[in-house]
Amino acid sequence: MDNKGLNRLRKVKELNANPNWVNTDLYRLLYMEDLYIIAYEKIKSAPGNMTKGSDNDTIDGFSMTSINNIIRSMRNQSFDFTRARRIHIPKANGKLRPLGIPSPKDKVVQEVIRMILESIYDGYTPSFSDKSHGFRNGRGTHSCLQEVRGWHGVSWFVEGDIKGCFDNVDHHTLIHILSKRIKDQKFLDLIWKALRAGYMEGNTTNNSILGTPQGSIVSPILANIYLHEFDMWVEEFIARNQKLNRRGDTRKMRNPKYTYYVKELNRIKAGKKRVSPERFSELVRGKISTPSILHNDPDLIRVKYVRYADDWLVAIDGPRITADKFKTEATEFFKKELRLELSVEKTAIRNARNEEAVFLGTIISIGTKEDLVVRAKPPKGRTLVKRRVNTSHLTMMRMPIQNILERLKDKGFIDGNNQPQAKSAWIYKEEWEIVEAYSAIMRGYRNYYSFVDNPRRLAYLQYLLQFSCAKTLCRKRQCSLKKLFKKTGNKCKVPKTINEKGDILKFSELALKTDWKKNRQDFKSGKGPTDIIHLGMKLRTRSKLEETCVFCDSGENVEMHHVKHIRKGKAKGFTQVLQAINRKQVPACRACHVKIHQGRYDGISIKDLANPKVAVR
Repeated sequence: MDNKGLNRLRKVKELNANPNWVNTDLYRLLYMEDLYIIAYEKIKSAPGNMTKGSDNDTIDGFSMTSINNIIRSMRNQSFDFTRARRIHIPKANGKLRPLGIPSPKDKVVQEVIRMILESIYDGYTPSFSDKSHGFRNGRGTHSCLQEVRGWHGVSWFVEGDIKGCFDNVDHHTLIHILSKRIKDQKFLDLIWKALRAGYMEGNTTNNSILGTPQGSIVSPILANIYLHEFDMWVEEFIARNQKLNRRGDTRKMRNPKYTYYVKELNRIKAGKKRVSPERFSELVRGKISTPSILHNDPDLIRVKYVRYADDWLVAIDGPRITADKFKTEATEFFKKELRLELSVEKTAIRNARNEEAVFLGTIISIGTKEDLVVRAKPPKGRTLVKRRVNTSHLTMMRMPIQNILERLKDKGFIDGNNQPQAKSAWIYKEEWEIVEAYSAIMRGYRNYYSFVDNPRRLAYLQYLLQFSCAKTLCRKRQCSLKKLFKKTGNKCKVPKTINEKGDILKFSELALKTDWKKNRQDFKSGKGPTDIIHLGMKLRTRSKLEETCVFCDSGENVEMHHVKHIRKGKAKGFTQVLQAINRKQVPACRACHVKIHQGRYDGISIKDLANPKVAVR
């Protein structure tokens, strides 16, 4: 088994541990057969690969011959990317997002390019900033929000959003940035071809003058390389503007007003001073409502920053003038250096204690009013308000329940009064499919907002989805909620698998949760970074591309037969066999592959599939 490409990729990662290393011979990696096999293995199971591109091809029928043809065109530099077929998909805000569907061979080549770029910029010692979390191995929205969780005591938030970032990346600027680390013109020319491939929208041909292709495998890492320049600029801004206080560290000075209240109350408690009950209550309330530390220390300026793709958030512990300065200079940097614009609607400065910032679908603020408790103090029965926990400096994160309710309303799960209703579009589904679809939505919200400070909102969300599911089943069964819950319980437990005798082998039920205890650090950060070399060896070993036909055992003209889904709905024809063995692809020679599509293997059994030279009906 030839792993020459993987070994060379490992060497590239080792050399680029030095951030000043310049790569001069990358294009030859595109001659390595094993890299294309690994690229195919990584993308082969995505359902979108069975969607036709502008050339009407899908990944069905991909083979070693396809790889050899790509390598041949790479050697004579005749390879060119096909125009992507553009469609529009709905966004959460009701607008449409353009999405390009590349051809299968383009996806494989793009994945190889992405692997090479990742080895250079995000390898053993990443060149990317530690503040960048989008589209990176081992990182995600939760790792990004986990960092924000530790931003205690800040005064200002600067929300940032780049206007049409992916659509407005300047090609010349991007190539200039790439050329700092890559001095291989052939490789840069190939990236030029990917950027300028253009797209087809209906029967209209469009050329790409700006932007990275939407839906392209290589676009995310190119965007990270592009925006890494902003990350570096922010580091430089912090170095210029961050100040330590007069004690030489980053601790804030004690609030003199709070100190005054404490000393007055201590004198009263020690019997050194007598005051009226009204004055005593005034001092107690003053102590409770006053922060113990000074949040506007003139000798202290701290700047925090994090970025996920084209969304970024800056927190400033210091005067408003520093926040204004950052926004002004950042706007100028994007315009002058990256030729991008910040969205006027989404880029704003907010008071962290009085206003809320929204970042990655989460409401973020500093402090809360929920830190007070009223207690009656015997024997006089005088009511005093006492601080239970000082949360005035903590970063609070909450789920935007109103936005989510609007989304559920648009999807048909609740009505205009925020009451659960049947989702009519799902009545045609099997009952277990309905239940599992609702369970997936519940788990999705619970997992994403597992860390929030208002987890009871998740309980309310679960109630709405639970009864929407029940009402959908009622509509399907034509029965009442009372009768449904009597048969299925509150989890809507319904049969999923039934054998020939009518015995129920498996049930599906709603994944309901009962414990809603707050856990501020319950971030689903997932596993750490995966070594591309180790993963590549594993994928290379289990690849079926070089195996013989599963029907006739022929080794000639073998290609991969693909199906889009094996778990959605009832499988038909030969897909039933693939569903039984849990496989979405099998190797077949060209002749047998044609017979599959002709339906001549629809009645085959799993036993016959495992047997070479199977007889065709």
